[in-house]
Amino acid sequence: MKVLVATDGSEYAMKAVRRALEIAEHEGAEVTVISVAFYSREDLKDMPPGVREKLEALAVEALASAKALFDAKGIPVKTILEAGLVPANIIIRTAEEGGFDRILLGSMGFGGLKRIFLGSTAAKVVANAPCSVTVIR
Repeated sequence: MKVLVATDGSEYAMKAVRRALEIAEHEGAEVTVISVAFYSREDLKDMPPGVREKLEALAVEALASAKALFDAKGIPVKTILEAGLVPANIIIRTAEEGGFDRILLGSMGFGGLKRIFLGSTAAKVVANAPCSVTVIR
């Protein structure tokens, strides 16, 4: 089984990462963790200095935190760093192109630098994913 878990480093996203780790431990799933830096590459010229780097650093930090959990258990995990304005679209595209069997993501997360709630990324992934989706609370 191939599992894609999306994280932005938030509380619920890390719960999804821990659930993916359990699935890898008990079912031998192949896990890939994705984090999306929340911005549009087309808008980079209009962003204040340092914002892009800050958003990318947050995504890199989220991936590092997730990977550390897997490394501590000696379980292999792949990581993907992406950037874009609509994280749900990137998660869905990655699931399609990668032939994933399941997506895990938190019910709430961070949108850029502010908190957003269920109804945005999670709802869009649930509605449009090419595979099963588990939303973690």
